[in-house]
Amino acid sequence: MSYQVIARKYRPAKFADITAQEHVTRTIQNSLRMGRLGHGYIFSGLRGVGKTTAARVFAKAVNCQKMMEDPDYLQQVTEPCGECESCRDFDSGTSLNISEFDAASNNSVDDIRLLRENVRYGPQKGKYRVYIIDEVHMLSIAAFNAFLKTLEEPPPHAIFIFATTELHKIPATIASRCQRFNFKRIPLEDIQQQLQLICDAEHIKVDGDALQLIGRKAQGSMRDAQSILDQVIAFSSENDHDGSISYQGVAELLNYIDDDQMFAVTDAVTERNPAKMLDVAQFVIRNGYDEQDFLEKLIEHLRNLLVVQNLSSTRLIERPDAIRDRYQQDAANISPFSVMQMVDFLLLTQKELKFQFEYQFRFELALLKLIDIVHSVSSSTPMMEQPAQKKKPLTSY
Repeated sequence: MSYQVIARKYRPAKFADITAQEHVTRTIQNSLRMGRLGHGYIFSGLRGVGKTTAARVFAKAVNCQKMMEDPDYLQQVTEPCGECESCRDFDSGTSLNISEFDAASNNSVDDIRLLRENVRYGPQKGKYRVYIIDEVHMLSIAAFNAFLKTLEEPPPHAIFIFATTELHKIPATIASRCQRFNFKRIPLEDIQQQLQLICDAEHIKVDGDALQLIGRKAQGSMRDAQSILDQVIAFSSENDHDGSISYQGVAELLNYIDDDQMFAVTDAVTERNPAKMLDVAQFVIRNGYDEQDFLEKLIEHLRNLLVVQNLSSTRLIERPDAIRDRYQQDAANISPFSVMQMVDFLLLTQKELKFQFEYQFRFELALLKLIDIVHSVSSSTPMMEQPAQKKKPLTSY
């Protein structure tokens, strides 16, 4: 049998397995218990957070024979059993009661007309025919209009589930006829925990910091995290001859710039040390890191300093404990106003670097200018620094 990627192998098969979307799964399960199923649903949110997966589990549940025949199971468990004929057909891909469409490639009026013709026919088995339309925002305006009447007065056996990453592109006439569920960005802790469970199941040794780095790179998307984990497993297959995954290996594969370089920038600023700043610039250029990516991470680094300065806590910083402690220490070395001045400058620099020549020189110049920005502010407008001693540093802005 061919290899199955982690994202597919560990795809949730029931509501309880869907990570960090309890507000969605709880509502759907309660609707199933009460028999109050709608005819149209919109699942919106970031890529890879479980929209299509939740739609498939929902579609499987509405025709589960055990849920229809056993009231106690329906009320107490409310999960597709995975054993009845309907569930087995779904798992094998032979169920005629569930249809999935990709609106990105089937977005014309003719495609919607064909769908409308099929909707008239009832389910072969079970009670409902479920139509899952992925990337529904890709439908043309004419296609949306052609769908309105069917969505307003659907046959009793039809359920439509629309999945989209861009809710604002769906016409209000469509959205108002559906129940809308916004899927949350998955917290780093939940991604890290799920990746740990996968590594345990695959008998792979892994460092907690390595999984946290993968989770940060995924930016709230479970599917992205699982895809990165697949890459990391392949990259680390020869490590210590047991395939263990280390933080250094993940950082090397992802071309990740370590937090030490970010602290080196702010250290150079506070120490007024241009030689140290040029060393950081040379490190980025010599190792082939993307300058724009470095500036983006530097802005995130400055954001973390602002968080500590304004909350006097590191609870909103997604880093290992040792790095959090360093943020706590360094936050006192520079004023919040100076940090915000640097952020403003870096945001402007990001835009300008896209359209300028002599990239290396301008990148070095931008980092050196951070020193001048902070110390010119402190020398010419000393009153700006006073709010740094107060409990609410943002009043200096």
